[in-house]
Amino acid sequence: MKLRPSRAIFCFVVVLMVSAILGGFFGNQVQATTKEPGEDYNASLQLFSQLLGLVEENYATAVDSDKAVYGSIEGMLRTLDPHSKFFTPKEFTSLREDQRGKYFGLGITVTTRFGKVTVVSPPFPGSPAEKVGLKVGDVISHVNGESTEKLELNEVVSKLKGPRGTSVKIKIIRPGADEPLELSVIRDEIAKYTINNAFSIKPKIGYIKLDSFAETSGQELRDALKKLDYKNMDGLIFDLRGNPGGLLTEAIEISETFLQKGQMIVETRGRARGSNRPVSSSRINQDNLYPVVVLINQNSASASEIVSGALQDHDRAIVVGETSFGKGLVQSVYPLQKNAGLALTTQKWYTPSGRLIQRDYSHISQFDYYNHRDEPAKKDDIKYSDLGSVVYGGGGITPDYVVQTPKSNDFQESMARHFVFFTFGRDFLAKNPPVDPSFAVTDVLLDQFKEHLAKRNVGFTEKDIQENKDYLKRAIRYEIIYNRLGVTEAARVLLDGDPQINKALELMPDAKSLAEKARKAMAAKQDR
Repeated sequence: MKLRPSRAIFCFVVVLMVSAILGGFFGNQVQATTKEPGEDYNASLQLFSQLLGLVEENYATAVDSDKAVYGSIEGMLRTLDPHSKFFTPKEFTSLREDQRGKYFGLGITVTTRFGKVTVVSPPFPGSPAEKVGLKVGDVISHVNGESTEKLELNEVVSKLKGPRGTSVKIKIIRPGADEPLELSVIRDEIAKYTINNAFSIKPKIGYIKLDSFAETSGQELRDALKKLDYKNMDGLIFDLRGNPGGLLTEAIEISETFLQKGQMIVETRGRARGSNRPVSSSRINQDNLYPVVVLINQNSASASEIVSGALQDHDRAIVVGETSFGKGLVQSVYPLQKNAGLALTTQKWYTPSGRLIQRDYSHISQFDYYNHRDEPAKKDDIKYSDLGSVVYGGGGITPDYVVQTPKSNDFQESMARHFVFFTFGRDFLAKNPPVDPSFAVTDVLLDQFKEHLAKRNVGFTEKDIQENKDYLKRAIRYEIIYNRLGVTEAARVLLDGDPQINKALELMPDAKSLAEKARKAMAAKQDR
């Protein structure tokens, strides 16, 4: 029987999964299995093909075969673990863009505000969007003559992207402009940086925020450290909060930036031949000896946990924040037919002390696994760092110092829900006031903000304003700075008053003492 393309994808996914179970995968390579698939496997494929054929021929309405097959694959993968995932062609293209750190498009960030596709950040420097003068607050009403009003945001983004050198026509509605603007923009390569914030947060104390782990992350980190004059730094705050992970190779490369030659970074263990592999640093670091404090939270996962776990186990850094997500599974990515893809769990990973970080998912739904994580971290898997400190496994990386992220109150959530900082900033900047890094929100400007709330029929009381005054001034200042001066200057605004940042600064002398003790202990071990 000749398989339709959709059924061929399904069968290929099943072949991959059966081969992996029988011990045939590592990385992106397909190796020979040790035994042939049995009759049960062949019967299952025949059953699926028969079932799909019956559905296609007899269902009450026309059936989208791709959609049916994709859904069946997703259901099959859900029986394995929360992280094995099937990617449609669009999703797989987006994944590869994230991994490679570049794509072809305009160089803007858009979102949906009040049902309209709106530019929400300054165009990337040198990008096509900057060259044609796109601004924060611009509404993209049409793409190539098609209205964006009823399109999903990802559909609009997909239409804005395209081959390098091709053009896309967009219609812009700009606040304060009498008529819509019609622009023809030539697409170009856009770099997707994983480090957008690197600066001195205090004299000789560096701050670096890593957003994800892509192919460029290791080099980006080295460039950021050079920019900070790392040889003369007295300390570094390495922010991994909200970092969902990414490439294992980059987690290893970034860990090597801080560790010494021979120190283990991670150990992978799996059923496939060659899967059980300890990975140690191969670099000699004579300059990266400054104290380090790593920040993590509940959304720090995977590669973020590899880095923070390795630095914690070797006493190279103090970890501050909240217990991390708890993802200790490695996915190998396989391209499939029709440009689809599969991320299949092929290994577990362990920290240098032997901790498995993976959170238990055996008795909960995937929804609860991702969204309900308020239970305290388990502390029954006890290991020890190089200097003998207790570290825990089985439920994410437990910080050395737990500092919770401040929870927003009802008033603050109302402000976010109504996008009032965005709309106020848009109206304020339409008057073209001077804005530089010293820009401050005065009480006069706060009074104007209150008028803006009243104009938009957003409820508040004077008590709300007074109790949240610092929050309001910081949020307004962030929006103004972000729109006019960009992401780096705006990041400084949010860090002001951040309790986890304040704790990291407070602990920098302790981090220095810890790093010195760890170096002495390692030197003594090498001398023996």
